[in-house]
Amino acid sequence: MRPRLRMTWVAGGVAAAALAAIAWSGLPPAAPRADAPAPVAREAAPVVATSLAGTTPDGGARATADDALVLDPSLIRLFDYWLTTVGEQPIATIRSQVEHDLDGRLGPRAARQAKDVFGRYVQFKEALKGQRPAKPVGRSVDALREGLRRMLALRASYFSEAESQALFGPQDEEAAAALARMDVEQDPSIDAATRTQRLAALDARLPASVREAREASLSVVHLEEAAQKLRASGGSEDDVYRMRAAATSPEAANRLAEVDREEAAWRARIATYQAQRGALLAAPGGEAQHAAAMAELRNRLFTPDEQRRLAAYEG
Repeated sequence: MRPRLRMTWVAGGVAAAALAAIAWSGLPPAAPRADAPAPVAREAAPVVATSLAGTTPDGGARATADDALVLDPSLIRLFDYWLTTVGEQPIATIRSQVEHDLDGRLGPRAARQAKDVFGRYVQFKEALKGQRPAKPVGRSVDALREGLRRMLALRASYFSEAESQALFGPQDEEAAAALARMDVEQDPSIDAATRTQRLAALDARLPASVREAREASLSVVHLEEAAQKLRASGGSEDDVYRMRAAATSPEAANRLAEVDREEAAWRARIATYQAQRGALLAAPGGEAQHAAAMAELRNRLFTPDEQRRLAAYEG
């Protein structure tokens, strides 16, 4: 199983993850409907993104005996596995990879139904990207609760209530549980002892699936905390790799090391960009000259998808 680290596309975890706006360039093409003709068989599998090399798809896709698609959260996990490469490759390429995967797992009827679900899932994610965040009023938990309400209302435009329960039920339960915990944690009217008791009561009522997902999320956090402490105490990257491999698996440790390298490379490019940006803005010239120079700098250092992230570094 591939460690799910690109949180933009990860389902579940905490309420904030359920509310996150999903960003990538361009609108995806319209998804084929369930009654669309079967796709032409491909002679070879699409090329897999570099970041997925050496991994196996998470999730799965199942069908009944009469080749009807079974809707369950594993189908969304399968979609999210492929969608972790958004920004690394075009959505059309990802769609081709997903369809090839589904054709290999399912019969023609179930595969067509799964492709329809994927198309609507992508359209929902794109619509979520354009949804403005809930306006912060009062406690942060209240803003998150309103954001979750709006996200669920938007999702209802793409999935029926039965489909949402089958595909997203555990994720929704986890988000509701996270909001309930935040509500207790941010309640100024209770003392510390009462707060501890109420949190313990909430934990006791969690479904087993939610407890397992929460523990899995926390294990990743604890693993990264351990890596930071190891580095701070003088440990090498080899030491970090061995610690991660012992706690998870060599495959997961390799993926985490690759994420570390990607983050280091990104930080280096940001540092270069900020230094050159400051020099360009301080150079003589009018507003139009500065704008043209800045556009050239962004295009030289970043892809169009990456440029959407730059505003956070230009304050």
